[in-house]
Amino acid sequence: MKLSLYHRLSLSLLVVFIAIISVFYIWAQQLEQKTRYESEQNLHLSLAANLARDNPLLQQGVYDHQALKNLFHTLMVMGPAFEFYFVDPKGEIITHSITPTLIKRTKIDLLPLIQLTQNQAALPIYGDDPQHLSRKKIFSAAPVFNGNSLQGYLYVIVTGERYESAFKRLQSSRQAELSILAMFGAMLFFFVVMLGIFAYFTRPLRRLSRDIKALRAVGFDQSKVNLAKWMPNSRNEVHQLGEAFEQMVKQINQQFGMLQKNDDHRRELLADISHDLRTPLSSLQGYIETLELKSDQVTKEQRQKYIEIALKNAQQLKGLIDQIFELAHLESGQVSLNLEAFNLAELLYDVVAKFSLQTSAKNIEINIVPECSYTQVHSDIGKLERVLSNLLENAIRHTAELGKITLSITEVDKNYCQLNITDTGTGIKEDELPYIFDTRYRASNAVQDKEKHTGLGLAITKKLLELLKSDIKVTSKLGEGTTFSINLGKVSL
Repeated sequence: MKLSLYHRLSLSLLVVFIAIISVFYIWAQQLEQKTRYESEQNLHLSLAANLARDNPLLQQGVYDHQALKNLFHTLMVMGPAFEFYFVDPKGEIITHSITPTLIKRTKIDLLPLIQLTQNQAALPIYGDDPQHLSRKKIFSAAPVFNGNSLQGYLYVIVTGERYESAFKRLQSSRQAELSILAMFGAMLFFFVVMLGIFAYFTRPLRRLSRDIKALRAVGFDQSKVNLAKWMPNSRNEVHQLGEAFEQMVKQINQQFGMLQKNDDHRRELLADISHDLRTPLSSLQGYIETLELKSDQVTKEQRQKYIEIALKNAQQLKGLIDQIFELAHLESGQVSLNLEAFNLAELLYDVVAKFSLQTSAKNIEINIVPECSYTQVHSDIGKLERVLSNLLENAIRHTAELGKITLSITEVDKNYCQLNITDTGTGIKEDELPYIFDTRYRASNAVQDKEKHTGLGLAITKKLLELLKSDIKVTSKLGEGTTFSINLGKVSL
C-alpha cells in the first residue's frame, strides 16, 4: 500500500518522536541512577573504615565470628538500608547480617574493594551482591588487620535489598505522575511540531495551488503570470510536481504558439494559393469566353492558339491543385509506406531518363557517380522517386545552358549512404538557406522561366523525407551552384 505525502510525514515524525523520547528517557534514567549511586557511595565512603576503627572486635582481628554477626545484626537494625559482610583475603564470605537462605554466592570479587580502598577508580564503583548471582551494587569497604597481617575486609552494601524495595515502591508511584505529565507535555510538543512541519512542507503545495489558480485566471498565458521557481533534479515530490507543472505550462504555451503560427501560416498560404489559382483560372476563363463570344471572327490559327493557351492554363491549374492535395495529404499523417530493398543507381537512371528532353533542350550534362553501383537501400521507391524528381526538376530549372548536374552516391558506413545532387546553377544566398523548405518560399534570386511555379516542391520533398526517416541538407554558394544531400538507410549484402 502506497502512503500519501501527508501519511508519510505523520508516520515519520511519530517514529522519530517516539525514538527521541525513548532514548532521552533511558538516558535520563541511567543518568539519574548513576548520579544517585555516586552520591550515595560518596556519602558512605568512610562508613566501613569508621566501623573497623571504632569496633573492638574488628580491631582484634575478628576471632569471634558469632559476636561479629550479632554486631552486624544490631547495625542493620539501626540502618536497615545497609547490608554487612566480612570476607577473608580470598573473598570468601565468613559472616554477614543477612538471612542465610537469601545468600546466593559465598564468594565475591575483591578487585572492586581494592579499587575503592586505594582510590584506583572513579565513583560509582560496583561490587558483587551476595543475594544475586550477577547483580552489582555500590558499597563501602575497609581492610581489617591483626597487627600487620590482613584478616579480611569489612564489606558494606550501601543500598541493600530493603532500601531498593522501598525506593522502587516510591519510584513507581512517582513514575505514574511523571508519566502523565510527560505524556501531556509530549502531546503538546508533538502537536506544535506537527503544525510547524506541516506548514513548512505544505507551503510549496500552497504556492503551486496559487500558481494554478493564477494561470487559469489569465487563460493559461504564461507571459502574464510570474510562476514560482522550483528546484531542478530535487528528490522532494512537491518540487518534482512543481517542475513538471512548469514544464507542462511551457509545453502548452509552446503548442499554443505553434498552433497560432500554423494558423497564420495556413491563412497566408491560403491567400497565396488563392492568388495562384485565380491567375490561370482567369486566363482560362478569358480565352474560353473569347472563343464563345467571337467564334465567327476568330481565324483558325487564332482559335488553335487560344485553345493551346487555355489548355496550358488548365494543366497549370491541375498541377497546382495536385500539389496542394499532396501537401495536405502528407501533413495529415495518414500516409502509408511501402518499404522495400532496391538498387539506388537504377532508380537514379530511371529518374534522369524522365528529364532527358528538358536537359537536352538546355544542353545540360547529367552524370551519375559512380556509373555502376550495387548500393541497395531500404525505402519506399515511389516516394523516393518523387523526391528525386522534385530535386532534379529544381536543379534543371536553376541551371543555365551548358551547365552540369551530378548525382553521386557516397558510402557513409555499413548502415547508411549519402546521395548528393549537385548543380552549377545560380545558387542560394546563405541567409536564405534555412527557409527554402518552407511552404511558398521562393529565393530572391529564383530563376523565372516560362512556367509558373507554386513553390511547394521543396516543402513536399521535406515532408516525404520525414516520412522516410531520412534527413536532407543543403549547401550553396551564390553564382556557383547548390548541393542537396540525402542520407538513406542501406541494406547489408
